Amino acid sequence: MHFGKTLALFCLSPGALSYVITAYRGDDCTGESKSVNVWDNTCRDTNIFATKSIKVDTYGGRHQKATFFTANGCGAAVSARYAWWADGGDSEFKKGACLKFDREIHAYGSVSA
Repeated sequence: MHFGKTLALFCLSPGALSYVITAYRGDDCTGESKSVNVWDNTCRDTNIFATKSIKVDTYGGRHQKATFFTANGCGAAVSARYAWWADGGDSEFKKGACLKFDREIHAYGSVSA
């Protein structure tokens, strides 16, 4: 009985099957910010603002790539402006790290790789 409840809570909790970032309007993780949850194998291009930098809060699932696009919509994963391993296996995409973009980002994706 407890296993079912534990499994349900795990699946419903943020970060269980997604990466979570704090997105910033300004460079160097400054200015207006918003927590954004990007579910594995999805594109997030609604309820976000033009982003110049991010901080990683929670890693995504195993073998997921966090992808960031300058256009609205995610398109093909190979056309992403930036891509890092979202599962903690990348030297740059680390919890608490401030990642800066040279252009405004308008969509975030998570794809299996």
